[in-house]
Amino acid sequence: MLLAVATPLAVLRPDNLPVTLLALAASLALISLLDDRAHLPVALRLAAHVAAATFVAFGWLNATSDMPMGNADGLHAWLASPYAALGIIAAICWMTNLFNFMDGADGMAGGMALVGFGGYAVAATMSGMQGLGIAVVSAAVSGAALGFLYFNFPVARVFMGDAGSVPIGFLAAAIGLEGSLRGLWPWWFGAMAFSPFIVDATITLLKRILRREKIWMAHREHYYQRLIISGWSHRKTVISYYFL
Repeated sequence: MLLAVATPLAVLRPDNLPVTLLALAASLALISLLDDRAHLPVALRLAAHVAAATFVAFGWLNATSDMPMGNADGLHAWLASPYAALGIIAAICWMTNLFNFMDGADGMAGGMALVGFGGYAVAATMSGMQGLGIAVVSAAVSGAALGFLYFNFPVARVFMGDAGSVPIGFLAAAIGLEGSLRGLWPWWFGAMAFSPFIVDATITLLKRILRREKIWMAHREHYYQRLIISGWSHRKTVISYYFL
């Protein structure tokens, strides 16, 4: 999948390419590949996620500090504050991991990447030339996910692993923020594009916290897992999530 994303970017070389985000995603892919092969310590993996998210947050702070104040002084002050940076770091780390959490049914994570990044590509294209780089990256990820689904749709013959789900989850959050920063779409658009994953994983986590369960332990309480346990087929479940 990652090679399938890199190839069109190397050939087309569009303007306004988010090079930093791609480099961070590639770094996370390498670390996650090592984890898939050798089971790295959890602390090391989380440190890598936080470091990548921190780079994005600092970029956000630098960009918002140069924005004109206009009539939204309070909003501008918050966006250019450490509070916004901490929120961005938390959001990116959560999206990076929840994509991995939700990669538990054949065709689930691949389909969400196809639909979510496809939405990014369409929205960025509608924004004109300033969105070209984001559009090409998003279309490349969506296309790679489509090719992957040929082998991963139930019953799957290959699997994404952390090397696929972690960088894709990171890009889902980071490109959503980058597109908002560039004025390609509203701030909420990224969350809306990936809302089936975000809502399922977040509500499940909060419920487990309230019940004082060990949230790092494996479980079968996600809504898609409960649908499968209740008798839905993998195909019916994942197609329902695509539709959402």
